[in-house]
Amino acid sequence: MTKPGVIVIGVFLASVLGFAAAFLLGAHSVGNWMGGLALVFSGWAVIGQLVTLDDDMPGGWSNPDRSRALWSKSVGQLAIKMVIFGGVLWLFVVLQGRAST
Repeated sequence: MTKPGVIVIGVFLASVLGFAAAFLLGAHSVGNWMGGLALVFSGWAVIGQLVTLDDDMPGGWSNPDRSRALWSKSVGQLAIKMVIFGGVLWLFVVLQGRAST
């Protein structure tokens, strides 16, 4: 993994942990900002993968050798990113619900 990739993942993880901790400690305004950052990062990853998914199809721009393994890997990565985005969104909604009660 590249150094910028490690930095982005670190910021994402810090924002997820930070917004969960902020909500649990009662700092809802800080939690909203950090949760928004986590949603933007995870959503950005999903949209970026989805937009370029056709390039990884057999015979596509990034896969001129028609490799099924590359296509399967790309679809698997998209699925993982969607699950992470869904988990962050679910956590954000749940913590927002706890904050309003």
